[in-house]
Amino acid sequence: MADPKSLRVVKAVQAALEQIEKPDYNTDAGQRITRGRRRISTNETFPLIIIHEGEEEVVKRAGVDQVQNRLNITIEGWVQADPINPLDDAHLLLADIQKCLFPALESRTNPGLLVQVQYLGRVIDPPEDGSRSCSVSVLLAIDWTEHLTDPTK
Repeated sequence: MADPKSLRVVKAVQAALEQIEKPDYNTDAGQRITRGRRRISTNETFPLIIIHEGEEEVVKRAGVDQVQNRLNITIEGWVQADPINPLDDAHLLLADIQKCLFPALESRTNPGLLVQVQYLGRVIDPPEDGSRSCSVSVLLAIDWTEHLTDPTK
């Protein structure tokens, strides 16, 4: 059976992020991507990316059994930070995420899957005391249409 369209949307985000590899990017974070993971351990290999799904809302009805949904997605990237300038590495990963994500998620690149992708901003968190890892989060809102009677369409 085919994946539900909502899962295909998230997998499209992951496929775009998998492009992040040296030498075309600053990092090779595209080799370590997971969806929905809550915790990272102390023995992780950095950099890595986690895709988090947030709230979904119906933004309009497109018929009796069809809706346009908006899913909030957070792309969380983790890097091993430089001890002197810890946020520099997070900025490099942020640039990688933006460089690969937005061209790959244009609606014309994904006909029938995505209606639009909105960039809602980013957050960079410095390392916690005693840690050398810091994170960057990219916030997106992705719209797509869904058939309620057949979520695979």
